Amino acid sequence: MWLSCGNRPRFTLLVDNAYTMHSARQGPIGIARRWVVHLLAGLCLLLSSPGASAVDLKTIQSYAGHLLTPLEFSAALTLWTKESGWRVNARNGSHYGLCQGRSKYMATANYRQQVRWCISYAYNRYGSMALALKHWRRYGWH
Repeated sequence: MWLSCGNRPRFTLLVDNAYTMHSARQGPIGIARRWVVHLLAGLCLLLSSPGASAVDLKTIQSYAGHLLTPLEFSAALTLWTKESGWRVNARNGSHYGLCQGRSKYMATANYRQQVRWCISYAYNRYGSMALALKHWRRYGWH
């Protein structure tokens, strides 16, 4: 039996008669890692930044979650929480928005535009959100 988790068709599991989960790309260890990522992402959503409005925060994170795989969303969750606390109006010198992009566009962009810009930046510069997070952890910036 195939199960699709939520609105994310890219995350599909195969459950056999012994209720063992399998994935076409990853074995049981990969499945366990994904479950941990889901649990941590859910915990982060519950304990989100108090500086942002709960409605706005939920809307922004929901939009980002629909554009990214669970693993990539988990990386974005960590990055953007550290960078801006998920505030679209965050500013640090010449850096603006969710991912503190160095672009005047980010100063006036709405949350959807910012999410797409941040994802595009991470993929073009690092190859993925997970690799952008790895760079951030190593150097303290991305």
